[in-house]
Amino acid sequence: MRVNVKKYFDEAHKAGLTPFSLAYGFSKSFSVSTFNGEVEEQKIGISQSIGGRALYQGKVGYFSSDAIDDSTPALMAEAIKESALFGKEEKAENFYHGGKPYRKVKIDEKAFVPATLKELREAALALQKKVSAYDSRITKAEIDFSMDTSEFHKMNDVGMKCQEKRGTFVGSITVVCENEKKEPRTGYRSFYSFTSLADLVAKGEKEIEKAVHAAVDFFGTGALKGKDYKTVLSPDVVSVLLPYLLSHCNAKKVHKHLSIYEGKLGTQVTSKHLTLLHTPHAPSIASSSFDGDGVPTQDFPIIQRGVLKNYFYSLETANEEHIESNGCASGNGNGSFITLTVKPGKKNLDALFAQMKKGIYLTSVSGTNTGIDDQSLFFSLPCEGYVIEDGKKAGAFSMTIASGNLKDLFNDVLAIGSDSEDEGGVFTPSLLVKKIHYAGK
Repeated sequence: MRVNVKKYFDEAHKAGLTPFSLAYGFSKSFSVSTFNGEVEEQKIGISQSIGGRALYQGKVGYFSSDAIDDSTPALMAEAIKESALFGKEEKAENFYHGGKPYRKVKIDEKAFVPATLKELREAALALQKKVSAYDSRITKAEIDFSMDTSEFHKMNDVGMKCQEKRGTFVGSITVVCENEKKEPRTGYRSFYSFTSLADLVAKGEKEIEKAVHAAVDFFGTGALKGKDYKTVLSPDVVSVLLPYLLSHCNAKKVHKHLSIYEGKLGTQVTSKHLTLLHTPHAPSIASSSFDGDGVPTQDFPIIQRGVLKNYFYSLETANEEHIESNGCASGNGNGSFITLTVKPGKKNLDALFAQMKKGIYLTSVSGTNTGIDDQSLFFSLPCEGYVIEDGKKAGAFSMTIASGNLKDLFNDVLAIGSDSEDEGGVFTPSLLVKKIHYAGK
């Protein structure tokens, strides 16, 4: 589908809107859900969206819609104009004026091999058959496969123009297992591929064991004895907790005096073992060559051996400090990481267990929306995991609450694992920390 870009800019300028920014995108998706060997649902979806942002009489206005037709350009211009009357004051300099090249995400677009809905369906059913045969305790198994091809364009009338195209396969495995007492437990794993359906299936086959163990290992488990334990955090847990800590690197939060990291650039804020890198071009679903302002994304250290090196800037917050944005705009002047990499260490998971000797392997936390205080960073979260004795797994636990403060937690990192995984745009290995308090029995 094509968009008459010139018409949108002509209508905007006729209405006195400048600078004017236009963004639009299209996507087509095939998806299949199978349940216990049967196709439960299959869909073909086509979606589109368009949005505009502009200044009118010194204030900013917005418009967005999923309807794109001949009437949309005039409708957008009028809606932005009306929105600006009640909008906040804005500066023209907070619209990106271009000038810097965009670096491509490390995904080979030419390597992507599209699949048909039939091929997606057959592959999902074949994988489900392997999942169901893996363990006799599996009573329910669900496979979800999807293929999405999308493109997104962003431009303005002061020099910014960028676009992103991508093809992605995404899959997930969900199992429900029961023991002899008919106690149900659920396991889940997700995976993706930027190349082919065959590659997605191969990755899914490697996740079957993890999905099943996430269920069967927790039959008959109970709570831990309440006390402090040394803990190895799994990549999944690290990826859930780190964004809350790094929200305090949002330059807007710093400027509003709401960040624990205000005035902390160049000082030690976490364990010296921890190095966090902004890696927006790494091959991940979350990666991008430009941020919410259309500014090229950049690689840079966030925390290097425990020392805070950078905040996340939008154009708005960068201009307030008379510096250049580092391409981290996430909307409304805020800044956040695009894709994050925790620099891995040299010890595999077994070596971390051996170093810990006795403690906890924390594999899952939940309830973060209410269980983490964004400002103080105190947390209290339901969790599951394994007890480690003599450097080995000695059984699983559940029905337990993990608590502490994220600032203290990441200051107490003792060692970094080598088992890096991409968990939703956070590439991270396991981490060994000095202690977490657990409340159970």
